Amino acid sequence: MTSKISNIETVAIGDELLVGKISDTNSQFVANQLFNLGLRLSRQTVVADDISEITHALIESSQRARVVIVFGGLGPTSDDKTAECVAKILNCKIVEHEPSKEKLFSFLKKRGREVTPATLKQILYPEATQVISNSKGLAPGFFFELGESTFFFLPGVPMEMEVMISESVLPEIKKIFQVAKLKSHTWRCLGIHESQVQELMSPVEKKLPSGCYLGYRTFFPENHLTLYWSENNGLFGFQEVQSQIREILKPWAYTEGDRELEQVVIDELMFQKKTIALAESCTGGLTVQRLTRVSGASNVVWGGFTSYQIDAKEKMLGVKISNPEEGVSQRCSTELSIQVKKRTGCDLTGAVTGYMGPSASEKDPVGTVYLSVLGKRAIEKKIIIPIGDRFRAQWGASSYLLQTILESLKEK
Repeated sequence: MTSKISNIETVAIGDELLVGKISDTNSQFVANQLFNLGLRLSRQTVVADDISEITHALIESSQRARVVIVFGGLGPTSDDKTAECVAKILNCKIVEHEPSKEKLFSFLKKRGREVTPATLKQILYPEATQVISNSKGLAPGFFFELGESTFFFLPGVPMEMEVMISESVLPEIKKIFQVAKLKSHTWRCLGIHESQVQELMSPVEKKLPSGCYLGYRTFFPENHLTLYWSENNGLFGFQEVQSQIREILKPWAYTEGDRELEQVVIDELMFQKKTIALAESCTGGLTVQRLTRVSGASNVVWGGFTSYQIDAKEKMLGVKISNPEEGVSQRCSTELSIQVKKRTGCDLTGAVTGYMGPSASEKDPVGTVYLSVLGKRAIEKKIIIPIGDRFRAQWGASSYLLQTILESLKEK
């Protein structure tokens, strides 16, 4: 079928999405997957668990979109009405999917649970559709064509939906849109604003060939840049543009690829066979927590001191503070990192103090952070973090401490 429309839309079904209980992360996931293919969502719709509203949303989408991906309403409860709604639209019966039924029976038997009409509801699907298998759950998905549109219906559970998108839906979308293979390369930057990245990239962007583009993403306090390159333009050009961007972003890019900052730090520590210990005040141990999220961190992370109050700095690490303002200062952070070094003997030590609000000092505003890292030499920094909320500020301070640790590790 040749279609005049080329839009892709999502429809998320569920009352819980409309009352603030949860957000539509499924559409976000799909948008990201499509973006990697060089495609974009044109619209996201959220509707309640109501047959008339679901029907209205589906009919409207069929008039606008070539592909519509629908989440939710395929479970065992009374508010799961999606299969019933689609059966009415297609004027067909709802039937049991036998392979899913066998899977359900086996699942319930292993857990000593009975088969009930409610549990059987989730393996029903409209007879006029084709089934999409669900390798991570019990409820099958299904798809069909309505007018010029292809509809994909999937469970709302993200773990199940994501696998079904990758295994079944994306291959079909590639056929529909005949997308060219798209390569990508990402730079993760810290210490530069999104508008500055855009300004630096404008000359590069203007020279990109057809089918190639740059994607910008802010994940506070980081800014990520991704180069998307159609293979129709050849790999030599892809590498040449990478080199240009690499040189421009060199002062700020802490890595290239998809590794998070804490993963990059742990990888470098493991590569150099070095250990680290930290003293954290304003971040409350967040930096150590982020590092220990990474598999293998126990090989290189000694631990940390959460010396939050002024007297904790003295009792835990012997750093005497004469007044509150001295507790947030470069001297305090440096002394803390020195004392951590003496007590642990680790190759690298670091410390952070700062004002996370609501109060600060006359000299330093809220958001002021003092960092110290001891490696081959002492690195000291003062950072001013834009305050949004308290955790955001703590995350930013933690990120800058990790960046400074990485800077120390890469010193020759």
